[in-house]
Amino acid sequence: MKFLTTSIFSLLSLTIFAQTEIAAVSSIQSQATIRISKSTKRCKYFSANAPVTMADGSIKSIAEVRVGEHVKTCKDGKTTITQVKQIDVFNQPTSPLTAVYLRPAEENTSGSPIVPALLLEATPHHYVQTNHGRKRMKRLSKKDILYHYEPSTGIVSSWKVGAVQENARRVSKAYNLETVEGTYLVDNVMVANN
Repeated sequence: MKFLTTSIFSLLSLTIFAQTEIAAVSSIQSQATIRISKSTKRCKYFSANAPVTMADGSIKSIAEVRVGEHVKTCKDGKTTITQVKQIDVFNQPTSPLTAVYLRPAEENTSGSPIVPALLLEATPHHYVQTNHGRKRMKRLSKKDILYHYEPSTGIVSSWKVGAVQENARRVSKAYNLETVEGTYLVDNVMVANN
């Protein structure tokens, strides 16, 4: 009888523990969503093929990233990992993308012309992380510095804005991620959530 009572008590304890664990996981999943946006006025998004740097260093197009996955970002000049908590999907978005061309912040002393080395495309209202804080793409100027993660060395470097081209191109489907840290890497350049 004592054994039976102990066994039933243990079974009840395990059931309560399992329900608590399931509730915790459900809470995380219920907070993570995929949102299909109908309004595109002043929306912030990237083209479906924008390359996002995953936690393991691999690259996925933003359209392939899933809620709950871990991606890289930068914090205090170093890379760190954050989790995707929401994905916004835009069908037939109305805003054209703005193209920002970046070049290394270190001056070119070789005398050869500077060719833009990086291209970042997003809507004009999308925020990026600069040396002056978060700024909208359309507000960037040649005085702004953005941060780029170099996977081969693990170094976060500074890149100057070389040119900003509004109305660069239109896309038929677009995406934006929201992460726990509020930032993530697109083409290894740090961008901000909404």
